[in-house]
Amino acid sequence: MERSKIDSAPVHPRHPISPAEVRGREKQLARTGAQLRRVARGGRSAVLLVEAAPGAGKTRFLAEAAKLADADGFAVVDGTPAGSDAAIEAARTRLRHADGIRTAVVLDDLHLASRPALTALRDLVVALRGLPILWMIAFSTDRGDPLHEPLKDCLGSLRAGLPVEDVGELGPIEGEALVRLVADCTGAAPDPALLALAESVNDTPRAVIDLMRGLAEDDLCVVDGTSRLQLGPPGAALLGGGSPAPVPKRFSVLIQQDLRSLSEPTLKALRLAAVLGSPFAPEDLSALLGEAPAGLLTAVDEAVDRGLLVCGEHDLAFRTEPIWRVLLDSVPPPVCALLRRQAAKMLLPRPDGVERAALQLVHVAQPGNAEEIRVISDGARKLLAADPSTAASLATRCMELLAPGQAERLRLARTAVEAFTKAGHLERAIALARAAIDDAAPLAPPLPAEFAEDVAALKAAMSTALLLLGNVQSARRAAGDALAARRAGSQHREAVIAHLAASYLTGDGTAMDRAQQILDAPDRHTRAVVVGAMTFRAFGQWRDGEVGQAVSTLREAVALDLTSEEEQMLDPRWFLAFALTRTDEYEQAAAVVRGSADTSAPVTGALTTAVPAVLRAQLHLAQGRLDEAEAEARAGVGTDGRRIPMLAPQAWLVLASVALRRGALTQAEEHVGALKKHFPQHVSSPWWAARLLMNARLAEAQAGPLAAAEVLAELGAQAGALREAVMEDPAAAAWCVRSMLAADRPDLVEMVIGTTQDVLVRNPRLPSVLATALHARALAEGDPEALARAGRLHRNPWAQAAAAEDHAALLLDRGDHGNAISELDRAMSAYGALGGERDAARVRARLRGLGVRRRHWQHAKRPLSGWESLTRTERKVAELVAGGLTNQQAARHLFISPHTVGFHLRQIYRKLGIRSRTALIRLRA
Repeated sequence: MERSKIDSAPVHPRHPISPAEVRGREKQLARTGAQLRRVARGGRSAVLLVEAAPGAGKTRFLAEAAKLADADGFAVVDGTPAGSDAAIEAARTRLRHADGIRTAVVLDDLHLASRPALTALRDLVVALRGLPILWMIAFSTDRGDPLHEPLKDCLGSLRAGLPVEDVGELGPIEGEALVRLVADCTGAAPDPALLALAESVNDTPRAVIDLMRGLAEDDLCVVDGTSRLQLGPPGAALLGGGSPAPVPKRFSVLIQQDLRSLSEPTLKALRLAAVLGSPFAPEDLSALLGEAPAGLLTAVDEAVDRGLLVCGEHDLAFRTEPIWRVLLDSVPPPVCALLRRQAAKMLLPRPDGVERAALQLVHVAQPGNAEEIRVISDGARKLLAADPSTAASLATRCMELLAPGQAERLRLARTAVEAFTKAGHLERAIALARAAIDDAAPLAPPLPAEFAEDVAALKAAMSTALLLLGNVQSARRAAGDALAARRAGSQHREAVIAHLAASYLTGDGTAMDRAQQILDAPDRHTRAVVVGAMTFRAFGQWRDGEVGQAVSTLREAVALDLTSEEEQMLDPRWFLAFALTRTDEYEQAAAVVRGSADTSAPVTGALTTAVPAVLRAQLHLAQGRLDEAEAEARAGVGTDGRRIPMLAPQAWLVLASVALRRGALTQAEEHVGALKKHFPQHVSSPWWAARLLMNARLAEAQAGPLAAAEVLAELGAQAGALREAVMEDPAAAAWCVRSMLAADRPDLVEMVIGTTQDVLVRNPRLPSVLATALHARALAEGDPEALARAGRLHRNPWAQAAAAEDHAALLLDRGDHGNAISELDRAMSAYGALGGERDAARVRARLRGLGVRRRHWQHAKRPLSGWESLTRTERKVAELVAGGLTNQQAARHLFISPHTVGFHLRQIYRKLGIRSRTALIRLRA
């Protein structure tokens, strides 16, 4: 029988359900689809129950379910108006000719129907149970309210005679689905602040939609690539120090309406908890309430049940900052001030009481209150290592309470400068230091001892920020001034280390002598200064080609630093990781990077994100993981606004190398240009030789070996520069020899061979050095046996592939075509697996010249789109995420950063034509 024989049945458009049409209901739709298939196969009726709170999107879900039924060949009967007795009667009428037709009956809001209508519906369902009908019965239930009694009786009767299944809870929309819902309302993906607001009202999708529309009407939501809140003038700063950001009035009204339904004890407890902060200790709330801990149980249970609080192992926290802000704003300011002072007095005796009391007093302290100012100042200093952003907020706020010319104001400025530096706000640190020094300038010289000490310390702190910003000359001057001011006493460790670093980076040969003087008399210096001197001695050893000695010295520096209570400005582990990567000790390098990150401050900032990213970038590049290397390098150059310019050149070099390996020569040239423009290099800079080597490689790729010879000649003219270049990676020396042989420059070939042999003499037991020297000499002398041995010694995958390619060339010269083709095949496969499209193409062309054609592995295995287009790493990420892992969990599983996982997910979504994790899960399934 044709579907049209069902009288007046509305016909829905026939098309498959689109994930973009409904957010966060994929599991429920999948269950609906499965039930439709069971009805179609079995030919008998079933009932699907859709129970949801008002605003949960029940009606929207039913519309999508109806589309799904239509797409599966079901006739759809939609009872309208929803919830009326007439809807049930209309469905009965339309089903008179349903014999044998697969039908989906959609009945909404049945909690509004009368008992007689529900009884008639029950009889109808039972009477037609032998037909292929899926009954979608939907109704609403408010929180805590019992089910409508007539409906409860109806459903009970149906369960006794038919298969009845619940579609599943239509709960709050979370994760990627919530992001997409907000984007639907605003026109762009939300920023974290806007998403936090959405999460705070996320009891139902309707609440989220109403909020977003309201914000748009109030012109508080702006779209500029992302949708974000605009609560004040663009760029307006908000006070930190543990205080939640302001929220829009419309949002506050929505939350306050919800709060009114709380019991009075719970609301009181939450308002006091908002004063304490988030997270807060239950015992603190108990003390502030003046109640025994048992008295908190009912209030906490209600707050957690309503989604206002979440429980940690030892504390409680507000589910989102916006909820915290609304509750905090509900406390009248004069009362809030009294409560903050009461909380501070209560907290001070605790082990971490100074820091927590400071976070209370910073909001209420007044000029002239010496005791409160002292607590805030002490709290800022104590938070300096663990939470530099909050420490900076406390210190700068406290400075506002003091007049210029006071010694304590200078000390606070020093704390704020150090905190801004650790948090990655280098420009703010420098500006604040200069302003504070200028404030002290009008004081009549000679400055009192306490002022002179503080000014010297400020200059030392400023020198660190200038150094990390890459302003080496200014850093050297500031450090020199600080050292001169304290020449009579012990010199500040930051000034000593900054002056050593700046001197080294500007080519001052005396820097190594000063470092050695410190090491000759270690008892006269702090442990941090000795560690710094050891680090710079290792720099000198590396430049002299003493690779093994440099690594040993850095290991000693790291071991000594771990026993020091002072925090090191230039962590020796950074440079140890560089050295281990360049000597092919990848596992050790990765362990050093992880150790450095594990002991860093837990708060996100430049020193805890950008530096490890740069270290991981060069490690991934050396191991042949180009996608990971690119993602980490972009983090290192500060695409998110946080970076350490002193190390940024290494990140730009990694980006250039990745582009060159892939054959993207224009992009590689742009990266080198950015490095040259933004970070001009002195010949003594650690990156000068590496940049020239990259220029040579680019020149060879663009114009041939003769162009590369000109750059290599410039490199060889600078004492020690070629040695540094060939130590950049184990494949560098062989590339130089190969290119100079092609350019017919035997002089440059000899210069490279002599350099590698000199490094080998200094490091005879270092495998990476031996493999580099053997590879270069074997290539120059045409010795295939030695070249094969070099290939076996290499750990670097790029060097291994190059050795196979070079070995093939020498075998061809001897007429051994069979083995040469095998080596070329091995080289091509290795380059291809590493993502080296340009190198693989070069070898493939050589094979074609020998009459051997190999299918392009990229076209065969990685099309432009679809699952097969994913790289091996992308597939790993996709499988882990589709399995339910978060970015953080997937990162730990793959030993990469969450930033890298996010980068891969964006590539995966683009290649698969999807936009969410849920879509990835469905596609993978």
